[in-house]
Amino acid sequence: MDKNKLELTVKTSPEVANATYKPIPEKEIEEQALSRPTSLIKVKASPQVDGADEKMLPADEEVIPEVVIFNNDGKSPQNGDTKMDFEDPKPAFVGLTKEELMLYADDPFWVRLRLFLFLAFWFLWVAMLVGAVLIIYAAPKCDPPPPRTWYQQGPLTQLPADTKPENLKLDDNIRGAIVQWNADAYEPLENNPQGLALIATATKYGADVIVQVEPAISNVWFEKSEKSDPEFDNYYIWRNGNMQTTDSSVSPPNNWVSPNNVSSWKYSDTRREYYYAPFNKPHLNFRNKVVIEQFSKVIEKFFALANVKGISLRNAAFLLVDSAFQNEEVNSNLDPDLTLTQYGFFKHSKTENLPQLGSLLQQWKDVIKNKTRTGLLMVAEDLSKVESYKVNGTLVVDMPLQSHIFSKANISVNETATSLNYTFNINAIEWPLWEAKTSAVPKDVLDIITYLLPGAPLINRTDVPAPVLLKIRHSPSIMRGICGVYSLSNNTILAFLRQRVTPGSPGILVAVNPTDSTQIANFPEEIPLLTNLQDVTVRYYSHSYNETTFKDVGAKRGASAVPVTGKSAIVLEYVPKKEE
Repeated sequence: MDKNKLELTVKTSPEVANATYKPIPEKEIEEQALSRPTSLIKVKASPQVDGADEKMLPADEEVIPEVVIFNNDGKSPQNGDTKMDFEDPKPAFVGLTKEELMLYADDPFWVRLRLFLFLAFWFLWVAMLVGAVLIIYAAPKCDPPPPRTWYQQGPLTQLPADTKPENLKLDDNIRGAIVQWNADAYEPLENNPQGLALIATATKYGADVIVQVEPAISNVWFEKSEKSDPEFDNYYIWRNGNMQTTDSSVSPPNNWVSPNNVSSWKYSDTRREYYYAPFNKPHLNFRNKVVIEQFSKVIEKFFALANVKGISLRNAAFLLVDSAFQNEEVNSNLDPDLTLTQYGFFKHSKTENLPQLGSLLQQWKDVIKNKTRTGLLMVAEDLSKVESYKVNGTLVVDMPLQSHIFSKANISVNETATSLNYTFNINAIEWPLWEAKTSAVPKDVLDIITYLLPGAPLINRTDVPAPVLLKIRHSPSIMRGICGVYSLSNNTILAFLRQRVTPGSPGILVAVNPTDSTQIANFPEEIPLLTNLQDVTVRYYSHSYNETTFKDVGAKRGASAVPVTGKSAIVLEYVPKKEE
């Protein structure tokens, strides 16, 4: 017999056999189980008692287990035989109590484990923090545009050497003055009192001074060099002449011709050699490191003066010449009327804009930067060959002059747009100095162009900048924005936009009409960046602008039909869409 089963045998009376079944009370079942160990009892929980009426139990009462009675053979229930099955309950894991846990609180193993986990958590947290910082630090950054310097903000003006200091008056908005220094730059500064007085007067008006000098011409050491003094022998460019077989005379070393349509060589009876003098004066030899250092001292001397912040070089293209002194090649676009003695007959690849020019200028620019962080090195003339003024692809010259674009008798819209795009995109001149001399349009139209294009305007010293135009110029779209130049309305309107990269920032749109009649600009149709543009706001216009519907400053107007009066310009503001 199974140990886990208790068989109970119950003898019932005949009267009970046919009686209605009634549930056996739990207490009686327990007593029978104890008194009848040979009976087999099986307990099954049931919410309902067999044969009894359904009865709702209170929530706090326990359900009475159902008792099933079996015969001794365990097959079918019989009166008097009861079999009950008790199954061992499976214990549920309920964890340790707080008191039991506290017994292990001071156990060395658990103390060390808790300390290890605590330290590990903070180590991983700090490691993730450091990793995040390193990722942010090492990630490629979009550098913000550098702030514009004083000379980039402009405008600048130029003061000729014959300007009388007592008659000089500058507007407060002029940021810098280019003072021409016609005296020998290598002589003591006190030898040019008028130049010093002009610098002092410009300073009095709050303008920073840029001194314009001639670095290649000086007579300071020529006499000693002509006498073959060993210390100064190589300060200038000397060459033996060519002996003529016909009359035993001596001719210049090569065919180099100066801009004055004469030979660039002059003969010295003292030394019996030719010296290079393209501007009719002895030319210094900048292949001599000592001569380069002499001009570095000149720069330091000028920067010692109050408010001198920059140096501008005249005739910089002529600083270096071919060290092999080869003949110049004939110009491929030769004018048939030119002769061998004329400047335009040759290419001048041996005497102008040599490839080493950028490296020479870089040495002097380093001297300037050592004196002042915002100092600048300029060139007085337009750069005819921009690549010669670069070092490792970077332009050495600050604010290269652009005087050729707006100095012609007539303004061709298509030609002007092409020249501007070439300046910005091909020559990569990001911030030039604009000089406009043309009379093709009124002066205030030229001001709108040169003040709002990338760069700084070079204006007359008597000019008074328009306050509204200055306010627009100093807006983020002009100082920080990109530029696009376009030819519109069948090459009758020159248009350019200034727009910040950030969507939603206002942009500036300028339209110039150099023709004699009114033209209509359709900006959304002709400018790809403005395809979704619907309206523009009038900000400013020239005195010659005479379209009544667009003369209300601050008013919004449609962008698809903007009239521009002949010989006038209009400045509009717009808000670019994200799709643009």
